[in-house]
Amino acid sequence: MTPDELRDAFAEEGERAERKESDRDADEILRAACALANDLQQSGRPGYLVLGLDKKGRTVGVDASDEGVQRLVNRLTSTKILPTPSFSVEVVPSQGLSVIVVRVQPYPVPPIVKVDGVAWVRVGNTTRRATDADLARLSERRPVHTLPYDLRPLGAASRDDLNLELLRNRFSAEKEVDPERDTFPSFEAWLSQRDVLRQLADGWAPTAAGLLVYGLDPRRCLPGAIVELARYAGLDFDAPISSRKTISGPLGDQLQTLWTQLQAHVSEVPGPQVGIRSPYYPEYPLEGLKELARNLVQHRLYEGTNAPSRIAWMDDRVVFTNPGSRFGLASEGEFGEHSDYRNPTVTRFLVELGYVERLGRGIRRVRVELERNGNPPLEVETDGYTTVTVRRRA
Repeated sequence: MTPDELRDAFAEEGERAERKESDRDADEILRAACALANDLQQSGRPGYLVLGLDKKGRTVGVDASDEGVQRLVNRLTSTKILPTPSFSVEVVPSQGLSVIVVRVQPYPVPPIVKVDGVAWVRVGNTTRRATDADLARLSERRPVHTLPYDLRPLGAASRDDLNLELLRNRFSAEKEVDPERDTFPSFEAWLSQRDVLRQLADGWAPTAAGLLVYGLDPRRCLPGAIVELARYAGLDFDAPISSRKTISGPLGDQLQTLWTQLQAHVSEVPGPQVGIRSPYYPEYPLEGLKELARNLVQHRLYEGTNAPSRIAWMDDRVVFTNPGSRFGLASEGEFGEHSDYRNPTVTRFLVELGYVERLGRGIRRVRVELERNGNPPLEVETDGYTTVTVRRRA
């Protein structure tokens, strides 16, 4: 760190500096990083979270071993805080002890960073939950047309297109356990903070992500938000179709149905004899197929197309096809080498609901599953659509 950066990091607590005596409270650390990334005052300058100093600036030290630093990095890149803030971590000696300085850089065109779906901001020397006014200030920095599509409001839909009973149950459950229940937002404000609704001049409208994940029938406004699963009795697309299913509804329901259908289609075949045993192996690794199904609904292009996602199951292969080419950093290098999110809010919702466990590892996991099961390597084509082919186990 430069001398100027060190001076800023060790300055008194304020809107761009926060101190923690310990690294044990993961939630407090995440909220502090979230607040610094949101940069409510729009300074455009990095903020500093210093671990190992007390509130008076005295050094108390912290675990700065490789394991301790890695534990901190894992927290800051976990699915609890989305989108992942831009940060660096450095160990700095102080009075014979070690402190850890986390340098958090605000986004040039900021999204709203949230911890478990809640935005936090830094006001004076306090980190607090963002109010509706704070959220409005943060949102105004990024015009609607520059937002990811899944975060934009759908004017053709209304709050009545959402599963309000489910959302009210979640709202009540969160309010019940919140330590600041008296200041908990109203239902509409909570939906807005969660990016399920956005307020327009003439009322509330669901975001695309809100409708896709919590909608009663997302197809009403997004006709292509379905998956077509077809089983072919042959080796090519001109073979007779033996079964066909259109899978619709909110994305969580789609995934549950898809996983059930994939499991029903996977058969086991005999493998090489081991001694006197003749073991059987699945034609395809089910977990790998489930991961590819998850990618269909999580990463597909929903804007400007009514084409559905498709799964074509043939005698020798399973073909997954999605509207949209690879997105952002994910278009660089080998397929799955880098991760990026065309639909970051959809991804966050699926994480919160437990449909996505770890980010950025899906395709690598598929490749490992295929190799373990004895399937040929994954085949990928991108030409406006992304087509992924899984070959049957030999």
